[in-house]
Parts: sequence; C-alpha cells; structure tokens
Amino acid sequence: MNKIIHDNGLTPQRFFNLAPLLANKLRACYAKLADSGRQFLGSSNQFGDQTLVADWELEEAVIQFWKSTKFPIGWITEEHGIFDLEGAQYIAYVDGLDGSAVYLAGEGGRCGTMLGLYDAHWSNFGGYIGSLLVDYGCIASSGGNNLVAARDLGAWVDPRAQGQYERIRVNPNYRSLVAYADLYFESVSRAAEKLDEVKFTYLEASLPYYIDLAQGYSWLVLECTRKHSLEIAAAYPLVHEAKGVIVDLITGRDLGKMSRGLAESNNRLIVSTTDLQIASKVRERLLVDKR
Repeated sequence: MNKIIHDNGLTPQRFFNLAPLLANKLRACYAKLADSGRQFLGSSNQFGDQTLVADWELEEAVIQFWKSTKFPIGWITEEHGIFDLEGAQYIAYVDGLDGSAVYLAGEGGRCGTMLGLYDAHWSNFGGYIGSLLVDYGCIASSGGNNLVAARDLGAWVDPRAQGQYERIRVNPNYRSLVAYADLYFESVSRAAEKLDEVKFTYLEASLPYYIDLAQGYSWLVLECTRKHSLEIAAAYPLVHEAKGVIVDLITGRDLGKMSRGLAESNNRLIVSTTDLQIASKVRERLLVDKR
C-alpha cells in the first residue's frame, strides 16, 4: 500500500521542524568528541569495517534523538545494524559518519551525518518524509552547512550552521559545474571511463556529492548501491526536493518510482543529476559497450 498517513504522527512538517534541532545536537556531539572520536572501538560493524568512536557516537545521537520523540521508527544503520522494523510506522536510513577516512585524516575535509526518513507504508523511495545532512567539513573546503528537506516543503541549507535556512535547488546551467564519481568502486570507475570528456572528482565521501548537487554546485554524481545504500536513501529526499533526479541506470527510472528494496542490491549504478533529460543522455552513454 502506497499511502501517506496524515495524522498526528511524524509528518513532513514535524520532521522539518525537528531536523534543525537534531543538527545542532549532532554538531555539539561532534565538537565534544574532538580527537577522541578518531579512536577505534576495537570491534567491526556488520560489514567487517572497523568502527571509529565518532561513527558510533554520532549514529547513537541520531537514534536517541528520535527515540525521545516516541515515534515508532525502524532503523537501518551502518554501525548499529538493523532493528525495530516490526511494527514501525517510519523507516530511518542512517550513516552516522559518512566519510570516516576523511574524518580520520583530520585535515578538515568534508564528512558528515546522513539521515533519510521514510513512511513505512510506502514501499518505494517516493514515500519519503525527509532528510537531514550535516556537513562537518571546514568552511575552506566548502563544508560546514546543514541541509534539511521534507516532502513538498523543499530543500533548505543553513550556511555555516548559523540557524538561517535558505531554500535551494539544482542548477540547470551545468556545463561549468563539477561532476563527482565514487571511484572507490570498480563498477563506478568503469562507468566514469565511458564519459571520457567529463572530469570527475572523488572526495572519499558521498555526503558532499549530494549536498553540492542540491545546492547547484555540481551537475552529476555517479555511485552504486552497497551496504544498504544508506547514503543514496538519505540523499534522495534532498535531491528530489531540490528538483533534481536520482535514476537507476538499468531501468532509467527515477528512484521515487522504485522499491526501496533496491537499496539492498550491490554494484547497481545510480545516476544523480539536474533533470531527467540529462539523466537519459548520461544513461545512453553509459550503456554503450566500449569493449
């Protein structure tokens, strides 16, 4: 059943009101961690990756914030795993610290917390409530902003986390803008090679890719599904509310019309850009076999 429940629950407007409060709590947690956040917990997460203290604590801050609201949320997370799905009215996708390697380097690069919230009564990505992305990068690296999006309320940025939100949207005049590709993954690297006239940038974190697309600084993001696709699920509400598109390469369909089960696949190419026409042109190039 694909039907938004309009009641006293966690509506898009409530999410929009609460997300900035969570962003403030996350920034306070991040500041408090300081260098201690770069220590390893001594255990690995569900994917076999070592967990930093910051990975765990920032994710924990997201979970505890929403638990305090008493809304019945099920969780799909990187460090805490999957839990509370039975009987949940909402599903949260959380990466507490996207770009852990960037954070570990300690040089002010862009990394941050990504949250996407969905109505559990919807089976597809189009059933989102909203998203929150908190960029902990330094201002010199174009970081330091909070971004909030909520269904039918638009996408908004709080520059330098000053509490003053401004509405944003993608930039259709893309020719001078940056293009991103997650070149860590071989499937994405092979795809990027087919677009040999495009100069791709790789930042070791997904968060800045989608923030820059939504703010009009980027025109193209190439990624692939993996590890519950937390970053893609968190980014979809933001990009969609900023009037951009996130498209499945195989089918050419916008993710809003596709099952969230896609998030559980691996190495399926996902194209994010400013509109469906550009997505179609990119898709045509990527489906060409250059062997």
